[in-house]
Amino acid sequence: MASKIGVIVEGAIDYALVSVLLERIAYDRASYDWPVQPDECADIFQMRKRGQGGVLEKVRMLVGVLRNVVPDYDFFVVVLDQKTSSVQKKLRRMFPRQGFVLGIAIKEIEAWWLGDRLSTLGWLGLDADIIQHVRYSAKRYRAERDDNPKLTLDELTRLSDNVDFHYGYGNLRLAREFSEIWKNSARLDDIEQQCPRGFGKFARKTASEFMRVKAAKGRLF
Repeated sequence: MASKIGVIVEGAIDYALVSVLLERIAYDRASYDWPVQPDECADIFQMRKRGQGGVLEKVRMLVGVLRNVVPDYDFFVVVLDQKTSSVQKKLRRMFPRQGFVLGIAIKEIEAWWLGDRLSTLGWLGLDADIIQHVRYSAKRYRAERDDNPKLTLDELTRLSDNVDFHYGYGNLRLAREFSEIWKNSARLDDIEQQCPRGFGKFARKTASEFMRVKAAKGRLF
């Protein structure tokens, strides 16, 4: 029996990365026994609006649906960038007590990506000597303190012979390519160490939801 997890994010890159992180959190942090099926809730949201405004509108719609219908989801995760503080406050007031996880990527979702240094450099075929003149080589680099994670990824992709594109202001093709590798190798402890305020809180809350669902499913079998 697959666990269907509703994912509400600002864009397609966020969805590609968050989806695989959900699977790794389930298996590595909650010892989850069922397949995990992330889903963008297309059966609930008949809208294409993106960005933080789209997230807020989707959550409003979802909360309205939950008053009358129990959707076929075990729980929902919402992930936003740090700059959305006013939207975050509105969302927290709307959420039911359980069944929702709000994750804040500080500063952007790419910070979580960069937090997994070994996977990122391995995917790009880079080492310390090659990256010594870019932002990622800073002695005390911390992904969560990076003021422009997209620029850092762009610099790395420009040095790599393993990819055919530069990351620029966001490259969905590269995000999807990396997520395929990350699906089986995401180093959650490393990401949490690099991004304790954002990813650390998100991982703990998400693992808690998986354990709650695991206990409920266990009572059914």
